[in-house]
Amino acid sequence: MTINSQLVSLVQRLCVGRDLPDVEQVYRPSENRPEGQDKKFGVVMLADGSCGFFFTGFQQIRERLNDFDLARVVATPAVELIKQCESEDPLEEAIAFGVLNALSQHLLASTNFTLDQATDPLGQLHMESAEHIGMVGFFPPLVKILAGTSKRLTILEKDPKFLSRTGAFEMSEDVAALQGCDRVLITGSTLINNTLDEVLAHCASAAQTALIGPTASCLPDPLFARGIDVVGSTMVTNPKRLKGLLEAGQPWHEATAKYCITRSNYPGIDQLLHVPPDA
Repeated sequence: MTINSQLVSLVQRLCVGRDLPDVEQVYRPSENRPEGQDKKFGVVMLADGSCGFFFTGFQQIRERLNDFDLARVVATPAVELIKQCESEDPLEEAIAFGVLNALSQHLLASTNFTLDQATDPLGQLHMESAEHIGMVGFFPPLVKILAGTSKRLTILEKDPKFLSRTGAFEMSEDVAALQGCDRVLITGSTLINNTLDEVLAHCASAAQTALIGPTASCLPDPLFARGIDVVGSTMVTNPKRLKGLLEAGQPWHEATAKYCITRSNYPGIDQLLHVPPDA
């Protein structure tokens, strides 16, 4: 069973008998964003303000999204939409993950669990003692920080526009390059392009791993079950403000906050919702 299928099954099970908010709006990456700023993420917003981000930066998803009838997404129950997380159509799958992330945020908000907005996910991996860091996806800010240290840094990337980058790091397209890493930072978009299972299969058993990025805002239970140590993602703190920022193509920081969940400090969604695991 893949991580994606486990996520879908988990959310479906938890949503049984619940009064769920409908999908209110799906936001495409704004074309108003200033030149030079990437237009990579879309947002699904539910009627209660819960939001889920989805990545549009591969397989022509962003281009196809411009002509996609989002009204039919809004007209479909959210719990039905997440079935498309395993769709063979990359666009349908991406939107479905946005819905799954939004429902995950709705479920987490229904508990008394407080998302930690103060802790840096990388700090939980004890990076100071790392010898060889693997990075799945090119994170420019992190590359700048890590390449300036004495740590060996290997970056796994398939996007041609990044493969020509040079610096104090090694670029690779081969996932086997992760086998020698004792710390691995993984982009949340690996969930949407169905590569996370493969990535984790090539991580050393003793490696400490973190899944990071806006698209990693799903329930962390299946991720922790597969050995991921830390999840760092983005939550929406002001949905009304976010709407205005998205429509204007402005950065999200005024309406969002980054958060961190560690495997060791997370009791599990069944316990948080007081749901028997086999319910």
